[in-house]
Amino acid sequence: MHTHPSQFHRFPKIVAIAAGLILSSQATFAQDLPAGADAALHAQVPEAYKDGIVAVYDPQYPPSYFIDDKGEMVGYVLDFQKAIGVKLGIPVTTESSKFAGIIAGILSERYDTSYFHDSPERREKMDIVDFQQTGTAVMVKKGNPSGLDLHDLCGRKIGVATGSKQGLELVPRLQEECAANGKEAFEVLNFAGPNEGSLAVKTGRIDGWLDGAPYAGYMVRLNEDLFEKAKTADLSGVSGFAFRKGDPMAQVFKAAAEALIADGTYQKILDDWHIGELALDAPLINGE
Repeated sequence: MHTHPSQFHRFPKIVAIAAGLILSSQATFAQDLPAGADAALHAQVPEAYKDGIVAVYDPQYPPSYFIDDKGEMVGYVLDFQKAIGVKLGIPVTTESSKFAGIIAGILSERYDTSYFHDSPERREKMDIVDFQQTGTAVMVKKGNPSGLDLHDLCGRKIGVATGSKQGLELVPRLQEECAANGKEAFEVLNFAGPNEGSLAVKTGRIDGWLDGAPYAGYMVRLNEDLFEKAKTADLSGVSGFAFRKGDPMAQVFKAAAEALIADGTYQKILDDWHIGELALDAPLINGE
């Protein structure tokens, strides 16, 4: 049987048409995604979350989340949240609630996620996607005229908030370091809070102020011409986005965080809030 040569040429055309249809379909899919979305990450989003995710915060904890002078909720956590939503190509709705009711609200599926400190107790009911380290920083005058650092406070005057973790736990450890190195202990002055402490730094009453690293960064952000942070922080834990135990969105958020680290967005957000030293090399889930 004789086969006409033109029949052989039909197959490449069929393959080309099929490939064109696939590319066209992919292009249409890409066009359907919002600007900045990663198609591969979007494909990992569970069907239940394709329409978006609901995050909830108690907005009285600057710089994590708080209400600005325009009446809007802002903070570095909101910046993380926005960047993740863009990567995943889904909307993120933000609601507010008192902190005491947030975990119960997530477990009852009223909300999907929030952001707070990772702890063994919380891991029993939640999967926490750790985004950053937590700890204590030393806030000093701009230019650090006393040359302070976390492990070089001996012989100085240092302020803490009365009853704070810094005063109760960190100060004794640092005083032991001074004694072990044969150096003079530093004088500790207690203040009602960071407003009073920052004023004491400004006026020279104290050489440095020990506070949670994020809040110290927030005070620097508000007064960049007056304050800065010493280079070393006391890193003591991690914080991140919390989900119901077993919720697949935890793994998706982790993948999005890896993408944000890779493209530099993650570090930029931390640096903008003067907490760059809290960066993780890679996101974790439940500390691992």
